Amino acid sequence: MNRSKHRREFLQQVGGFGLGGLALGVNVESARGFSANDTIQISAIGTGGRCLRLMRNLKQLPGVRLTAVCDVYDANLEEANKIADPNAFVTKYFPELLARKDVDAVVISSPDHWHVPMTIAACEAGKDVYVEKPLTHILAEGAPVIEAANRTGRIVQVGM
Repeated sequence: MNRSKHRREFLQQVGGFGLGGLALGVNVESARGFSANDTIQISAIGTGGRCLRLMRNLKQLPGVRLTAVCDVYDANLEEANKIADPNAFVTKYFPELLARKDVDAVVISSPDHWHVPMTIAACEAGKDVYVEKPLTHILAEGAPVIEAANRTGRIVQVGM
């Protein structure tokens, strides 16, 4: 097998694991002290098309509860609420979502310019983060995100 084919096969095999690796994978659960019987409560911020697809995939995973959704656009918020847990918290103001104790991790799919401040705020609120690309617009924005993740001990993953 040539090197490029091997790499391509590897990427295909692990490509779907990206989101799961953040807050749903076995290693992450054990790193956070979750047992196999615990439910991981995930919320979504910025619930447009990409996030709705991620939410549908998350909903199919055992041990996952979509506990809260946030978007400023009513149509997106309404669609996300249909996918989320029937008792999910719904808001247009993301700090309200981050303040909740029933949220373990967040999926951030907001407009790009919000990725850095929302990721930092989520880390500071004690949430693990899966954030869509691009995380930053300029290199200098990366350092505060890394510092927040390291200082708070949160897991941050940027996905595509």
